[in-house]
Amino acid sequence: MIKTTKKVILILFSIMGISFLLWLVIFFNPSLFYANQTHFDKITIFHNQKLDEKTEVVIKDVLKLLKSSELYDKNLNIQLCLNDNKIYPIFHITHGQPVAYSIFNKTIIKNGKIKFNENVAEVQWPGTNELRKYNLTMLLAHEFTHNLQRNANFFYVLRTGLGKINWKLEGNADYISRGFKNDGRLKDKIEKYLIEENNEHNGLPAIKDEFGSYLTKGYYKYALIVQYLIEIKKMNFNQICELDTNVHEIYSEMLDWKSD
Repeated sequence: MIKTTKKVILILFSIMGISFLLWLVIFFNPSLFYANQTHFDKITIFHNQKLDEKTEVVIKDVLKLLKSSELYDKNLNIQLCLNDNKIYPIFHITHGQPVAYSIFNKTIIKNGKIKFNENVAEVQWPGTNELRKYNLTMLLAHEFTHNLQRNANFFYVLRTGLGKINWKLEGNADYISRGFKNDGRLKDKIEKYLIEENNEHNGLPAIKDEFGSYLTKGYYKYALIVQYLIEIKKMNFNQICELDTNVHEIYSEMLDWKSD
C-alpha cells in the first residue's frame, strides 16, 4: 500500500513537472501560435491578421509615455500578444476577465476588439449591454508600465501583486499611462474624482474622460494618490512600495492638502 501511494505521488509530480515545462515552452515562444511578428523599436507585436495602418503611431505614443517613467529601461524588450490568436491569450490564468494583462516582459490582449486606427479597445461589458471604449494608447501604456515594474522590482511585484490589486502598482501604471506626470492639474483631478466618487455604475466602476474613453474609477483614485506622493511628497517608486501607511490615510492626507 505504501509503495502504491509513493508511486501515485511520483506520477502526479511527474505530470505536474511536465505540465510546467510545457507551459514554459508555450509562454516563452508565442511565435508558435502567431503567424507574424512586427517590431517597433523595443516593442514586438505578435499577430495573425494584418496590423492597422496606424499601429506604429499608437506604439510611438505609448513609448513616449513609458519614457517619462523613472522605471524605463531602454534595454527591455516588451512583447505584445494580440487576441487574434484564440489559444495563447487564454492559456495564461488570470484573475477575472481583463481586457489585457501583463506577465514578465509580455502584455497579452485577452478580451475585446483592438482598433489601432481608431486608438480604442472596445469591450462588451459582462452582464450588461454596455459597449465600453478604452483609449488604446493608455491601455497599452498601463500594461507596459507593469512590465517595467516587474523588470525593476520583480520580487516585490510577485509578492504583492499576485491575484490581488496593489494600489501602488496600479496607481503608478495609471499615473504614467494617463500622462499625469507634472501636468499641474492634481487638485482639479481630485475635484473631478470627488464628484464621481458616489455615482452609481454598471459593472466595474468607471468614469469617462473628456474624450469619452473609460477610466477605471479605483485606478484613477490610486493614480492621484501616486501623483501626490511623487510630486508633492517627493517620493520615488521604491519608496512608495515600502510605505506602510494605509491607503485611506494617504487619501485623507491628500484631501487635506487640496483644501489648503
